[in-house]
Amino acid sequence: MPYVLRADAFSAPTYIVLDLPQPVRAAVLELRQRFDLYQASLPPAITVAGSSGVGTVAQGQEALHVFRAVETVARRHQAFSCGFESLRRFPGVPVFWLSPRDRTPFDALHRALLDSGIKFDASPFPFNPHCTISSSNELSKRQETELLSSPVPQMEFLLEELRVYQVAGGQAHLLQSFSLGG
Repeated sequence: MPYVLRADAFSAPTYIVLDLPQPVRAAVLELRQRFDLYQASLPPAITVAGSSGVGTVAQGQEALHVFRAVETVARRHQAFSCGFESLRRFPGVPVFWLSPRDRTPFDALHRALLDSGIKFDASPFPFNPHCTISSSNELSKRQETELLSSPVPQMEFLLEELRVYQVAGGQAHLLQSFSLGG
């Protein structure tokens, strides 16, 4: 059954991301399945808006306005190649993540979304493009060490779509997808 966007469109957390293509998608899912089953249930992606820099899309906005703004941003940015350089942990929180080698195109997309007229909730964290592997509070010290010493997926991949997901009921629901460069 398709996900229906409610009248209060952004009452559930809504993120703007770049989904990972195969085969890196499978490599990320494999890591997630070993260390965090909740994260394994979510689409492997690099977050552009929703968890750092800015929070999730703010409530009280017309969905059409938000989607048109995201579409405009996507059209103005070209698809780009990416690869991961390291597996890290954010200080003070149990979030382990893959870091892209070059953050420049992510910074440009993040800035464009901030300038697009979309309203976002606040985030206490500076923008850091990332692909979350685990956010579990339940990892033992041994599991944390094992996770941080896991091999980083080494393949290059092409990021071609900016996607808007809403997380509700423990599941991510794709609301819209926009090709970079039109």
